[in-house]
Amino acid sequence: MTSLHSERTAAQPDAKPRFRKVLVVIDGSERTGRVIEQALALVRDARGVEVLLLGVVPEPPDARLRGYGSFKRDTIHARLKHHLGQRAVAAAARRFDQACVPHEERIEVGDPAATILRVAGQEGCDLILLADQPPGALRRWMPRLTGLSVATVASQVAQLAAVPVVVVK
Repeated sequence: MTSLHSERTAAQPDAKPRFRKVLVVIDGSERTGRVIEQALALVRDARGVEVLLLGVVPEPPDARLRGYGSFKRDTIHARLKHHLGQRAVAAAARRFDQACVPHEERIEVGDPAATILRVAGQEGCDLILLADQPPGALRRWMPRLTGLSVATVASQVAQLAAVPVVVVK
């Protein structure tokens, strides 16, 4: 009986799963607050866990850059990062500061799903936390009309990521 008990405890440890580095995607939506709360709950009592707050600003369509050429692309990206990404990430960083949770901040411009996956790989993240977008009219009606669904950033990341993904609704 003792050996059976020891085998069970070895197979089902009581400790929470340990993550070394958690990528928290900050998109500035109303659901970002829930993502932050979930991240804080995961890492609050954990020691040695690194948190990376990532803001992703979607790449502007090339048609909007027409006439500026590639020489202005870096300037435009810098402004997008500063004006759009910095506000949301700075607000999230304040919440982590208040909770005394150490973190890093990063803002990227590009395709959201591809950028999240690229940064998670570059930084060696063990877990990705992000919010799912609320369903719009197209996402609600497309499956009913055609039987097809519209992929969200969260569903793309969850499907393609090599690490666990937590999608907060």
